[in-house]
Amino acid sequence: MNQAIVPSFFNFIDDKRFYKLVRFFLFGYALTAIAFPDAGELFRAFFFTLSVPLLVTHRHLLKKDIFFWIFVGIMAIQGLSWLNSTIHLPQLANDYPHFDRLAKLFIFIPIGLVLQGNNKAAITTLVLFAIGVFIACVTQSDFRQQLELAFQLRRVDFGLKNAQFTSMFAGTVVLVCFGLFFAIKPTKISFTMKSVLSLLLVIALSFSVVLAIVSQSRQVWLAIGAVMFMLPLILMLSGVIKSKKSVFFSYSIVVLLFLSISQSDYIQQRALKEQSVLAKIVSGNLDNIPMTSIGIRINSWLDASKSIAEYPILGLGENGIKHVITSSDKLMALKNSTSGSLKDLSHLHSNHIELMVAYGIIGFSLVLALYILPCMKAYKGYQVGMTPQWTLILTLCFYLFWFIINGFETFNSRSYGVFSFVIISGVVYSLTQVKLLKRDND
Repeated sequence: MNQAIVPSFFNFIDDKRFYKLVRFFLFGYALTAIAFPDAGELFRAFFFTLSVPLLVTHRHLLKKDIFFWIFVGIMAIQGLSWLNSTIHLPQLANDYPHFDRLAKLFIFIPIGLVLQGNNKAAITTLVLFAIGVFIACVTQSDFRQQLELAFQLRRVDFGLKNAQFTSMFAGTVVLVCFGLFFAIKPTKISFTMKSVLSLLLVIALSFSVVLAIVSQSRQVWLAIGAVMFMLPLILMLSGVIKSKKSVFFSYSIVVLLFLSISQSDYIQQRALKEQSVLAKIVSGNLDNIPMTSIGIRINSWLDASKSIAEYPILGLGENGIKHVITSSDKLMALKNSTSGSLKDLSHLHSNHIELMVAYGIIGFSLVLALYILPCMKAYKGYQVGMTPQWTLILTLCFYLFWFIINGFETFNSRSYGVFSFVIISGVVYSLTQVKLLKRDND
């Protein structure tokens, strides 16, 4: 009796209707996680519960999947780093390792398995994610007041935790919209429909650019600038630009665009706000950096470098971050002399630095692989005709953007950041690695 039940269960899991059901909850999660958090939690719970059996039915594929083995490595390094902390930092070490700190980044694997390399389902996920961000700007804030402040050239966040996250979402949606432009062209729909979809993308992209500007996060500006600088090469790799002459022409446009942006008083005031601090950094006067926005970051990283130098391989576990802060005279003086968010300072303003403090060079390298390997897989998939052009463009743009902004903030350690990362990475994983693994398995 039991032998008959097991095959029938697996047949049910492999049924297309089951995938459609799980995708429904994934779509709901992508749409509501930010705009309607309670509904988002419900959708996420159902999605996670229903996606677990897929890890079993796809176990043969996962055994060949490098991302699965990176996950195993991440789990191991978290355990070893915790063990190292019990030896060198017993007073701060947890009673047991908290594996979820890095494990949550791998939610993209079940997302990719649920999407099954389906182009329409992947695009739907991205569109709903973008719509969810726009809706959240209304539901999570006094939208009218935020608009009024924005028109007064004040920094705004539209209620998305803080302006750093608003900028992060805006920058991510900019890249999603840009990537989806290249998804429209090959679709078999009428010219009128393509024009309508293109117009909607232009509107969404324009709103996202404005949102990124008014939320005034310099790391996002820097990351978008880096993507713009690399864009001609990205478009050449993806086959959009086919000649060196076109690359040169594209760079001419990028340079002119940079020059025009740099003339804006609004941009200059924010970008050059801490010139005196930057001057001290450039001159090497690192002992007297004031505790401004940039100064806090530099001082945090300087203090963290001591811990990294002392425990470079395994780090000191997650509480190594707390150890850096409590051991720093400057950071503790800042916490004791201020109120608000700085009084509760508990991170080092760089996910890369935190990874090396907590999990050493090994942990940092494993997470870094989550940025590099998707780009390599997307390019390989594009070359053999399995990965869509738009996916390669989005992949190269997004992971460059994500790497840069996590150098100045800890988005990969925060729920909103993890949400954005796993949604985009799940789509990329589905249209690259899942398709390649299925092909090799067949």
